[in-house]
Amino acid sequence: MIATVLELWATQGHAAISARLLSRMTGVPTSSIYHHFGSMEHLFHSAQGHAHEAAQAWCADRLADLTHWPEHGGGDSLAAVVAVLIDDWATDARTLAFAWTQCHLLALRDPTYVPALDAWRDLWAGFWRDVCARAGLGEFARSTGHFFEGAAHLHLIRWRRTVDRAALDELCRGWGQWLDGSLSGEGAWRGLARQSAQEAEPRRQSRNNVADAIAQAAASVVEEGGVAALTHRAVATRAEVTLGVVSYNFRTSADLAQVAFETIYRNITDHVREAVKARLDREEAILAWKDFPSQPSPLVAIEELMLAVARDPALAEFGPQLRYLRGRTSGLQLAALLGGNAQVSPLDMAVYSSFVSGQRRALIGRDVAEIHASLDETDRLLERLRPA
Repeated sequence: MIATVLELWATQGHAAISARLLSRMTGVPTSSIYHHFGSMEHLFHSAQGHAHEAAQAWCADRLADLTHWPEHGGGDSLAAVVAVLIDDWATDARTLAFAWTQCHLLALRDPTYVPALDAWRDLWAGFWRDVCARAGLGEFARSTGHFFEGAAHLHLIRWRRTVDRAALDELCRGWGQWLDGSLSGEGAWRGLARQSAQEAEPRRQSRNNVADAIAQAAASVVEEGGVAALTHRAVATRAEVTLGVVSYNFRTSADLAQVAFETIYRNITDHVREAVKARLDREEAILAWKDFPSQPSPLVAIEELMLAVARDPALAEFGPQLRYLRGRTSGLQLAALLGGNAQVSPLDMAVYSSFVSGQRRALIGRDVAEIHASLDETDRLLERLRPA
């Protein structure tokens, strides 16, 4: 039963799991679920505990592989290891990666999952302290953990395997250069992927005003309640139209999910376009950088979208956009934080976006002291950067 829950988190998402589905997939009666676990929630918590134990074993095996570390490797040496670890985690340990991310979403909506999420955070904190200490970069263990979290989350989204892997190497190389104190130049594979993503970006479909209002309502429902809350009735209530009107415009649940995620994506990219029009000054950038604890709802919507794209082939068209067009807004923030006439490359923007994304995921709900410690470490990292 636990293995089936983990499989469903990776392939269909938490909203799809029911006692009836588990019974059908495992071949045991639904009464067995309640006999062994008491409730579905206890089963979910048991699955999280199982995934955490398996992740502990994964970390121990990786550390055993890294018993001997090349001398004087610095950021370049660490970058090569981080790329391998991200690819291994998002590919060979894919089920565990989805369980970790699912725990984050569950904890944002249900406090009973916070201890499980804290256990994940403690596991990764210890792992990256050890890895970075071996590389002689122990002072940036927390930051490297944040970068890993953001980049690994993106690497769950599959597009073209060979290009994705090569682009991941370039992204991690950029992080290694940052740790050595240098900004980075764009890589050839990431440049190719970014160009392809721009060419394949979905065009906005023409709809009437009612359909547009329903689409925005669907996006809002996902943002506030997740995929589990996305029903025709909930959208009708939010859009203030009848159930029949919603069903007429979007006949199936799949149609409704498609338009919800398309609208979330459009809202994100529209925000990016507006941000690009006006450059931030340093004070605005610092305020935006420190304000992320007050923005859990947009973060949840983005995570829901990314996980849905990683799972569902029907949403694959959003994959290259989410992977390779990120960083435009955060790139402005980075340039403002660096000050002066800092020139940041698309790779620098992507590195910063992955890092900040992981940092936000890791620090939402944490105490003020931990948030400030992480921000101070980021400040030290940025102060070291110089042009490539």
